[in-house]
Amino acid sequence: MADKHIFSSPDGLVLASLKGAVALNPTLRLHLPSRTVYIAHPDPSTHIALVTNPAHAGFTGHGMLTASVSGDIFASPNAILFAAFAGLPPPRLSETTRPRDVLVIINNYTGDRLNFGLAIERARARYPNLNVASVLNADDVSLLPQATKDGQEQPIVGPRGLAGNILVCKVLGAYTAFGAKGVSTESQRPTFVRAKRLGDALVANLRSIGAALGHCHVPGRNVHSGTEIIEPGFVELGLGLHNEPGVRRVSLSSPTWLVSEMIKMIRASGSGWIGSEVNKNGDEWIRPGDATILFLNNLGGISQLEMGAILEIVKNELATYGIFPVRIYSAPFMTSLNAPGFSISLVNVTRVHALVNDQTSEEELIDILALLDAPTDAHSWMGTRHWFLEPRRIAVEELEVEETLQPISHVSANASSSNTQVTFTSPTWEALGFTPSEVEQGIRGACNAVLGVESELTKFDTAFGDGDCGETFSRGARSILSGLNTDILNVRTSSTAAFLEGVGELVEESMGGTIGAIFSIFFAAWSTALRTGSSMDPASVQESALRKALAALSAHTPARPGDRTIVDALVPLCAPEVPQIVTLNENELEYPARMVKEAAESTRHMRARFGRAVYVGRGRENADFVAREELPDPGAWGLAALVEGFVRGVQGR
Repeated sequence: MADKHIFSSPDGLVLASLKGAVALNPTLRLHLPSRTVYIAHPDPSTHIALVTNPAHAGFTGHGMLTASVSGDIFASPNAILFAAFAGLPPPRLSETTRPRDVLVIINNYTGDRLNFGLAIERARARYPNLNVASVLNADDVSLLPQATKDGQEQPIVGPRGLAGNILVCKVLGAYTAFGAKGVSTESQRPTFVRAKRLGDALVANLRSIGAALGHCHVPGRNVHSGTEIIEPGFVELGLGLHNEPGVRRVSLSSPTWLVSEMIKMIRASGSGWIGSEVNKNGDEWIRPGDATILFLNNLGGISQLEMGAILEIVKNELATYGIFPVRIYSAPFMTSLNAPGFSISLVNVTRVHALVNDQTSEEELIDILALLDAPTDAHSWMGTRHWFLEPRRIAVEELEVEETLQPISHVSANASSSNTQVTFTSPTWEALGFTPSEVEQGIRGACNAVLGVESELTKFDTAFGDGDCGETFSRGARSILSGLNTDILNVRTSSTAAFLEGVGELVEESMGGTIGAIFSIFFAAWSTALRTGSSMDPASVQESALRKALAALSAHTPARPGDRTIVDALVPLCAPEVPQIVTLNENELEYPARMVKEAAESTRHMRARFGRAVYVGRGRENADFVAREELPDPGAWGLAALVEGFVRGVQGR
């Protein structure tokens, strides 16, 4: 495994790379605070923005993405609303209330779904005229349910998003820019509803599988541990893009055998798999005569010499099944830094066309191949690149970035003042059974309790994941304490809803990752529910608000009670009886703390069915260690510490 790099540290590397990407395409701009790359001067007829996550700066441009938002290396991007507006033509003053259409393409990773879920929820709350929907790309066949020896199905994370994401970006980008045939016409403009339908149909008929001889290495990090090193002569099947382990390691007998195994896994996926919703059946996914697209992706560390040879083997293997792709692509479209591996993706064009083209409708028939052939300015796609004749003026471009924000602020102010259906009031702290002083004491107690269990959380998370859970919780706690000390968070002067919204924003900025996104979505939805509660009974308002917040979170994560996640501890906190007890007296506060702690304790005996713990803990040695130690889920344990600390703080202990 190559662990030598030009850069000795990852610090600042993402921003520097984004600046380099923008330098390759004069139609792009970079908004530094949000790490958003976007089209500076879109076509005036553009009315649908196409937004997606990291690794896509090179696929941003006319005919593909409108904007892409980047996080740190292998971290989901923070949910930045700027991306929803960047690249759309600035609205004229008379059009500030017209609908905005934003389609978000999300890879099926927990962090990506949660962070973009947070962006979607906040966008809907702050911009009532914003039409926003998402397309979930889940093309990895390696994590489909597999039967065990006793006939039971193994738990799954669900199909992850792999390189097929780039095909989705190209097809949807061409449709939103040019229409059904990939050529601009005045007769039928692309519609938001049809773009969403096209995206869902495409991901429902997209299959991928990856293989690698080793894991990638991030600049500045320690050399790989023994568990990450793949022995010479072995290959790992089914690995993810973020350095996640594959589903199995096998001896590499020959390149032909490897490709044959990968194609078998794709063909065996069945036609019942629709995106992340898996319902396998016996139907063949590719039938005789179906038109297909082959998409071969270099994960970053395979030479072009070998990639050309691999492509030839893939073509020959497909031919043995009577599959002859009508389009073939091969390039490092979506890499895992320098990982020595590749992935194979297939699209069943015939099935996609059957889902999106209604022969009885007057709508123009969508042509997937024409959309792939349509031009794009995105420099990482195999197409032409457009340059302006005049030299670039950096100072002018930086001014344009700032000017882009002005119409956004105008739209936000106009939408807030014109939306008469939203009532921006919320119950007082006293109405919910607390004084402001008790709330502040409780929050300080919660933060200090989390800081006290940081080492425990780190220990628990090290057994299942990357060991950063304790640090993540502590960052959030310190940020909230700092907010209280500097009056960024002020219990006495802020309404309950505004205060909770502020907590959610601080958590998003400081924590990051999956846990940070979960808390941010929950607090954002909790705040919105308190503002819009119609009941006059404070306990009923609070009960409804907590349940609405939990429902909003559930829309962006498939984690449910019993999956061994933080959700196991969060659900009892939102139980109907908890708010009523809270409004009685401080002694009754022991009840929710006890219920959450018991729920966290119960995760010691659960088998993970969601999140990184499912596939990281598959190894026999690690599974035996976890079973012997009976470690709880670190997220659930951290939440229990928060609730218990809050109760102790309110009680003055």
